[in-house]
Amino acid sequence: MPTAEELKAEFRPSASTVEIKAARDAEIRRIFLGRAEKLLLIIGPCSAHCPELTLEYVGQLAEVASEAGDKILIVPRVYTAKARSASMGFMGLIHAGAGGLKAARRLHLDVLEQTGLSTADELLYPALLPYFSDLVSYFAVGARSVLNQEHRLVASGLNLPVGMKNPLCGDLAAMQAAICAAKSPQEFIFRDNFVKTGGNPLAHGVLRGGRAPNYRQAAELDIPIIIDASHGNSGKNPLKQREVILDVLKNRPKNLKGFMIESFFEGASITDPCLNWPKTRDLICEIVEALE
Repeated sequence: MPTAEELKAEFRPSASTVEIKAARDAEIRRIFLGRAEKLLLIIGPCSAHCPELTLEYVGQLAEVASEAGDKILIVPRVYTAKARSASMGFMGLIHAGAGGLKAARRLHLDVLEQTGLSTADELLYPALLPYFSDLVSYFAVGARSVLNQEHRLVASGLNLPVGMKNPLCGDLAAMQAAICAAKSPQEFIFRDNFVKTGGNPLAHGVLRGGRAPNYRQAAELDIPIIIDASHGNSGKNPLKQREVILDVLKNRPKNLKGFMIESFFEGASITDPCLNWPKTRDLICEIVEALE
């Protein structure tokens, strides 16, 4: 494997790109700290398997983002690692060896430079953070990883938002414990170093449903919440994502910080069905109208 330093030297953002990323990070931070009224929309395919198609998709997303006014902030899902229950099937762009790591870093950089939108990715392998953390603005810890101690501890040392999903069973107590760990100072071993962290104030919960939808439980929690409109909340029916989102917005809970939406061109990514692009564009417009 190439080192993170080698890949950063090969795929280095320009000074102007660094400024754009910093501005985006600051705006997202204000949302989670309650200093901005915008909602985050974290949108894209379940897994970014094709860099060319992903770039084309995010380009169209950027056009909509520029027209969305001051109500929402769009963060494209560029998930380069894919958790699988049986560890079979497509597991993400990074699994193509050294070439996969290069392709993943280049994709995050190309999206940022070509569209001005910094990205979200799944924090599946904490050891790979140095390869991407300077380009990514949002990390999600998935339902299969949230019970893992290393994910919780590493999240406590990041200065970026980390969303902790509830486990597959829907247990909110496990999600809340992960958030508590990520928000607290920690001491642990990571990458052959003894690490001390100060805690991450941007750690938050992501309700993704379990055996049944749980998005209506957001108002019962006293922590910042992102609602994943897919997965258990939609019964894995991508068309129901609209229903979930509009239902939430009718009685918007004060702790709501945004939504996750699974979307791609033809209504399917390499791993899962999702909203197609026309329905995604229409849904974004409906969200803006509801917020106005």
